[in-house]
Amino acid sequence: METRNNTLFKPMAAALFATAALLLTGCATVTSVQSDVQSFSAAPAPVQAGTFTFERLPSQEQDAGQAVLLEGMAQAALQKVGFTRNDTNARYSVQVGAWTTDAVVTYPDPFFGRPLWSPFGRPRLWHGRLMYYSSPWPDREIYVTRVRLEIRDRSSGKIVYESTATNEQTWFTAERVLPAMFEAVLADFPSPPKGARKVTIKLPPKA
Repeated sequence: METRNNTLFKPMAAALFATAALLLTGCATVTSVQSDVQSFSAAPAPVQAGTFTFERLPSQEQDAGQAVLLEGMAQAALQKVGFTRNDTNARYSVQVGAWTTDAVVTYPDPFFGRPLWSPFGRPRLWHGRLMYYSSPWPDREIYVTRVRLEIRDRSSGKIVYESTATNEQTWFTAERVLPAMFEAVLADFPSPPKGARKVTIKLPPKA
């Protein structure tokens, strides 16, 4: 895999929301988002949903407008599992983050089992001579997205729940993918199973 750029989602710039649909194809027919999720609960007993407020890193405070977009997506997922936002008297603080990476997947060479490159095509050895050919399998672009959520008990300062979700697919539209991934990180709350698991979230119909 050849990574072309790696951009901190901080959260996603407003320009990406406006242009993603123009750059990607096929996403209109996708009905669900599947993520690899891993969650941890530090409390001896399951965490009880309650009031919460968002906590931001200094880097997130640099662009409060973008932080609001990401927190709105997370808030919708938190409310589905019983949390209520209360910025004046909250039991928990919640910190969220999201990152996306744009990458190019090069299909393995059918003769050597590994990707190769040349300006004339991909090389292979044929009867002892180095030759070039064009692969019938085109390279494809994928988007690797990761979402993280932490819940901290404000009275003790202890993180009582943390969860991450990772998604790989050939299209990315922030307003479609990220809300589903925030639902995924809270799947099985408050008692998640041990180890990584796959979580599929059905997407709402496009307006």
